Amino acid sequence: MILTALNNYYARLTEQGNDDIPPYGFSPEKISYALVISPDGELVDVRGLLDTSAKKPRPSVYLVPNAPKRSVNIAPCFLWDKSGYVLGLIAAEKGKAKEKDLERALKTHQAFKEYHREWIGDSNDEGLMAVLAFLDRWNPQQEQPHPLISDEMLDTNLVFQLDGEKGFIHERPAAKEIRSRQLSNSAAKEETCLVTGEMAPVAELHPSIKGVNGAQSSGASLVSFNQDSFTSYHHEKGMNAPVSEKATFAYSTALNHLLRNDDKNRQRVNIGDTTVVFWAEADTEQQAQASENLLASLFTGSPAPKQDSKKTEVDSDRAETSKLNSAFAQIAQGRPLEELGTDLKPDTKIYVLGLAPNAARLSVRFWESNTLDQFAKRLAQHYQDMLMDPRPWKNEPSIWRLINETVPHRKGAKPKQDDASPQLAGELARAILTG
Repeated sequence: MILTALNNYYARLTEQGNDDIPPYGFSPEKISYALVISPDGELVDVRGLLDTSAKKPRPSVYLVPNAPKRSVNIAPCFLWDKSGYVLGLIAAEKGKAKEKDLERALKTHQAFKEYHREWIGDSNDEGLMAVLAFLDRWNPQQEQPHPLISDEMLDTNLVFQLDGEKGFIHERPAAKEIRSRQLSNSAAKEETCLVTGEMAPVAELHPSIKGVNGAQSSGASLVSFNQDSFTSYHHEKGMNAPVSEKATFAYSTALNHLLRNDDKNRQRVNIGDTTVVFWAEADTEQQAQASENLLASLFTGSPAPKQDSKKTEVDSDRAETSKLNSAFAQIAQGRPLEELGTDLKPDTKIYVLGLAPNAARLSVRFWESNTLDQFAKRLAQHYQDMLMDPRPWKNEPSIWRLINETVPHRKGAKPKQDDASPQLAGELARAILTG
């Protein structure tokens, strides 16, 4: 049910033309530099792609062919990768890299070469031929380091760019055509996909999910099998629960989008050790956003941020806060949703997923799907359960305002949410949402 809902959400996002949602076979990745090469494969420049808008430069995000899942295995990316794969060079730790790490870098570079010879060796595209020429010319063991390669480039993600052109080589039509062939040339066994019901190649490994608070920064698995006890009837790894490669890409892309680290993201909140994401399924994008903002306000107690000037932003936030408080008060009284706003439709479908870290995997703390009307009734019941006379508050409190009352209050300082019991915070959210 969770994977199906996320797969459907990905489909709706692509139908809406959301620029943040990559097409099948691509993913947004952090890229630091572009290797500018001539048609004959000579490295003529290195173009920095770092975002310098903040105090500390950071990689920029670009759409590239999505990476294979890696742990200790060697698996190259198509037309981009870390410096170890692309150049056979890695950063030295304390001035001296370990011999086994240097040997592995050379192996990954050789694999990168062979992979691209296999896929673009018969291409007559100028950009792709330039990449092959570069790989043939490049020697990671040369005595003198290339003057254009700096220490800052090592262990970062690199892409290729043809000299004199603005775009990257992986964006060329010939590269996209090859990527399409790669995706359709899967050697995976075909089974009935449990998500779509279609016969399709099954994903052996599922992509990592990034953005869950407390989980590994490189990502953690929502679906995985790695013990012999999970093997039955000769089914191994992903064949235990067959999900097609396309559906696997769709659900993981949608979930990573919901978990994106963005100040404007109103679909993700942390409650104790639980990371909660939610989305709405409505007739229009405006109706879905209105429902998501209402749910976000329940968790955070704050309105959606505005992008206007400072004065206008303050005025808008005050108006939004007043509107929000009025909405909560009316919900607490059991008033119909239609009276709260024209974009709030009772039959809007709401999905709420709570995730918590569990080593290299993710645990599902709670999963709820219901109509906005049902969630509003449960929210009203929650407020009615807390009803006191006289009222100790002007406005109905959010989850965090309640949780903050359970932690030490130090004089002159705001209560720290980190001091709250993680289990209490997550269970309170679950209790409200499930009624």
